[in-house]
Amino acid sequence: MSLMFLALSPACGDKHSLGEWTDSTGEPSDSTGEPSDSTGEPSDSTGKPPDSTGEPPDSTSGTTTDEPSTTEGGDSCSQYADEASCLAAGCQFAGGQAIEVDANGCHWAEGEFGFCASEIGGSEAPALHCDPDGVPVVFPFDPFNLPADWGACDCELQGLALGCYDSAVNVGEAACGSLAAHCGALTDEASCDQFQGSPGLNGCLWVESSHEVAADLVCNSEPPVGRCIPVYLRTDHGCFDQNPPDSCDPVDAAKAPYWGRVSDDVPPSEELELLDDVPCEFEPLGYQQCWIDEDSPTLCGCACGL
Repeated sequence: MSLMFLALSPACGDKHSLGEWTDSTGEPSDSTGEPSDSTGEPSDSTGKPPDSTGEPPDSTSGTTTDEPSTTEGGDSCSQYADEASCLAAGCQFAGGQAIEVDANGCHWAEGEFGFCASEIGGSEAPALHCDPDGVPVVFPFDPFNLPADWGACDCELQGLALGCYDSAVNVGEAACGSLAAHCGALTDEASCDQFQGSPGLNGCLWVESSHEVAADLVCNSEPPVGRCIPVYLRTDHGCFDQNPPDSCDPVDAAKAPYWGRVSDDVPPSEELELLDDVPCEFEPLGYQQCWIDEDSPTLCGCACGL
């Protein structure tokens, strides 16, 4: 496994990673906005985060937890700040990709981020840590020998940037909820869809949702309600395989419906929220795709007029 990401130039001066941004309308200098990993995702060659739902695995806290052991000042390799000098000295370099946030969404930052140590160990799960300047950095593995001046990220300071990548093992549930709150506060389609950014990260998408109830004799005939939700931006622009009922003939095969619970105590067989016609390049966070398995709720049929 590679322990580094290659980057070509310093990060843009008008972008930062602390959950705020300046009034910038420019696009990232890299036309793809992706890290040197060709998938656009630092941890998975398929371009998908480890959890296909976009939710972080087995985490319940809003901040990073289980900090790894740190190297102390006695490590002579810590004096080298870049990969070239680190490797030339016979040391090992742990490289990661930084995340920045601006008015146009979440982006992979340009530049070299990482640290040098005599020996780099770690688990194979992707992890996110903040560097001494508070910049969130995604590593393709979780380094054990994290320097003492690196550490856990803070929900209040870096919450929105953490929400850009919430699949790392040490990022809390829904990355403090900052991304969902940000998307929910965008009340028009243009501003919502503007906040997307780089594939392989999360952003916002304007969707139309309907409230479906099994006790009703017909599907909801009211016009769907538009709103802004957090989504994962796929790198392959493809939907999962799905098997809609034979009587369902979606007009646009490039789109797919998703369902979500209206509350934790109401089963989706009785009542659910339905997102119709979500473009395949987006995966709504916190929702399940209709017909992806045999347990798909019957109410998904309302997406195709059943």
